[in-house]
Amino acid sequence: MRNALKYLVLTATAVTALSTPIIAQDTKSEVNPDPVYVFNRTCYAQVPNVEAIRTMATKLAWRAMNNDELEEFKNSDNPTSLDGWDVQVGERLFRVGVTQSGLSPKLTASFPDFANGVATSCSLVLDDQQDGDLLLANMQTLAGKDPISADVPEGLLRTTTWGGGNDDLKVFLFAKVPATGKGGLLNVTILQR
Repeated sequence: MRNALKYLVLTATAVTALSTPIIAQDTKSEVNPDPVYVFNRTCYAQVPNVEAIRTMATKLAWRAMNNDELEEFKNSDNPTSLDGWDVQVGERLFRVGVTQSGLSPKLTASFPDFANGVATSCSLVLDDQQDGDLLLANMQTLAGKDPISADVPEGLLRTTTWGGGNDDLKVFLFAKVPATGKGGLLNVTILQR
C-alpha cells in the first residue's frame, strides 16, 4: 500500500470535464459507514480547500500522523502542505492524507498549461473490511460517469480512474483495490492553474 500512494498523481492523463455534482450517499450505519461516503465528506467535497480539511480534523479530534507516517502521502519532493490523520468513524478506521504542491515534472509534461499551477490531493486509506466490488460501484455513483481506465495493475493494487475538468481545473478520482478485494485507497487530485 505504501508504494501505491506514490503513483496516485503520476497515472493521470488528459480527459474531458468531470461535470457531476457531489452525490450525497447514505451510510450503511453509524457503526459501519460506507467508505465512499466518508471519502466524499472528508476529501472530495473539500479539495482543494486544505484548510477546510484541517478544520474538520481539529473539530472531530482526528489523531495527527507523525512525520514518518506522512511520507506515505508525499507526492512531490517539496510539498507546500502535507497533513495526515488517523480517523475513526463508527467502528471503522481510516487514514486521511492531504498534500498540496506545484505540479511534478510528469504532470507538467501531461498538462503544460498548468505548469505554474497547484496540485492538491486527498487520500483515504481503507481498512480491510471493505468489499472491492461494492467500493468501485459506489465510486462509480460518486463520479457519475464511466472511468477513463479500469482495473489497471500497479504493483499489488488495481487502479480505476475517473477524470475530467476544463481549461482552469482538472479533477481525477482514483480507487485502488488490492488483489484480495478487501481494503484499498480512494483519492481525489485537483490541478488548478
